[in-house]
Amino acid sequence: MQKIKLWEITTNEEPKEIPSNEISLEERLERWLESDIAVLEPDLLVIGRQVRTPFDGTIDLLCMDRWGDTVVLELKRGKTPREVTAQALDYASWVKDLSKDELLAIADPYLKKKSLPSLEKAFSERFETPLPDVLNDNHRSLIVAEAMDDSTKRIIRYLSDFKVPINVATVQHFTDSDGKQFLAQVYLIEPTEAEAKAQSKSKRTSRNTLEELETMAHENGIGEMFRKVRDGVQGILLARPYNKRIWYARRLDNGMQRTVLIVEAVPNEQGSGLVFTAHATRFKCYLKVDLEQLKDWLPQNSKQTYSVRSWSGSSDDERQEALGLEGSFQSVDEVEKFLNGLRSSQQAQE
Repeated sequence: MQKIKLWEITTNEEPKEIPSNEISLEERLERWLESDIAVLEPDLLVIGRQVRTPFDGTIDLLCMDRWGDTVVLELKRGKTPREVTAQALDYASWVKDLSKDELLAIADPYLKKKSLPSLEKAFSERFETPLPDVLNDNHRSLIVAEAMDDSTKRIIRYLSDFKVPINVATVQHFTDSDGKQFLAQVYLIEPTEAEAKAQSKSKRTSRNTLEELETMAHENGIGEMFRKVRDGVQGILLARPYNKRIWYARRLDNGMQRTVLIVEAVPNEQGSGLVFTAHATRFKCYLKVDLEQLKDWLPQNSKQTYSVRSWSGSSDDERQEALGLEGSFQSVDEVEKFLNGLRSSQQAQE
């Protein structure tokens, strides 16, 4: 079985292994995932828990991703590999045909209990984009287990090779000598690979993977700058590819995300440079970077814009006061100046 190990680096600069503990009640894990689904994936929204199916089954957690597609989460709960895999596939066979109205009927009552008025509002808050008109164009399943046995791995890899959208995440619980608790997870198949397979038959033209956008940027002569930004903000911002651009978001303590920067994979009408829009108001609010600092880091061609006031997820006050900066990086050196400023600012706050 695949086992996750975790070490703490002590004050003496020595690694000390933290022992793992079995999660005595898998309901605890289900509650943790419901509370913060980013333990598994940052780009998921829980829209139902213990969802009943017409054939007397119960889906542990039903989620939606940033594309409006469904994700079935099934906890292993002591079932055999064949049982849990068959169950996940059985639930997926029902979920794949759910209409938008049926999904709303599942999601809205659940979200109302979480003080969110509707799926439309929750989706906009989570992903900073309106709820798509077409939902559930694709679907996938994710089995969550404390341990991944060889039989499960063989079955899931076999199904994945035939583009069946299913994956396994191993989540383990650790407690250190001070009683602090930790969770760690690892996927059998890289999530980007699994998601790509789930989307392989999609008819939506607005979807782009990071790899596709990188290729697009390279073809437009801005590939190196594009990659520099992507790699340089890792650990600070979350990257969400969408419609020929990457939306870089800051993840908040409550699990919500707020986009602070958009970088285009295609040049502007003038055909020069790596085009960006920075939400200066959110840089100050969520990254503690004021307007003058941001102006100093960004190219001199940057201009103020009020277009960021239309970005979703904003309060009325933020919309009224929001200010952005837009322009284009013309060289790798300009990109490095921005990244160095951002990294130095975040390190100073740690």
